[in-house]
Amino acid sequence: MNSIALNILSLLFLASIGANAFAPVPKECYSTRVSMGLFDDLQLIFSDEGKKNRAEYEAQQRAEQEAAQREIMDRRRNPEKMAEYEEDVVKRRMKLKEDKAVWDFQQEQGVDAIEKWTTLRSEGKIKVGSDLERDPSSSRLGSEGLVEIRTDELLPYIDQGYVDEDADVFKNVKKMFGKK
Repeated sequence: MNSIALNILSLLFLASIGANAFAPVPKECYSTRVSMGLFDDLQLIFSDEGKKNRAEYEAQQRAEQEAAQREIMDRRRNPEKMAEYEEDVVKRRMKLKEDKAVWDFQQEQGVDAIEKWTTLRSEGKIKVGSDLERDPSSSRLGSEGLVEIRTDELLPYIDQGYVDEDADVFKNVKKMFGKK
C-alpha cells in the first residue's frame, strides 16, 4: 500500500513538471540580440560612447601624471623638500638592506638553513605565507586570499637550492641497463 501511494505521488510530480515543457515562453525571457563577443567589444570601443570614455580615461591619466610631474619639479626647486625626500630614500634603502641581511644565514657553510630559518621565524624576523596580510577581496571558495609578494622566496633553501642526487635521469637509465 505504501508503494502504491509513492507511485501515485511520483506520477503527479512528473506530470506537473512535464506540463511546463509545453507552456509558451514569455517574450521577456529570451532575447533576439546576438552577441558576437569581439565584434561587440570593438563596437563599444569605437562607438561615440566608447570614444568619450577613452577620452575621459586619457584625460584622467594625463592629469594624474601632470600632478606627479609638478610634485617632482616642486621638490627639485625646494632644497628643504629635496633633503626630506633624500632622507626618506636613505631610510627606505636601509630598511631594505636590513631585511635582506636577515637572509645571510643561507650563505653559511655547514649549517642547515632550516634551523636558523625556524629560529628567525619564531622571533618574528621572517614572515611566511600564513603570517602575511591577505587581500580579503580575493578570498573565494575557502581560500584565505592572495598576498602581495611571492611567498616561495621566503622559504629556507631559496638561495642554496636542493638537488636530489637520484633525480639524474641519465644515471638512472644507465642503472637500468646494468652500467654504473
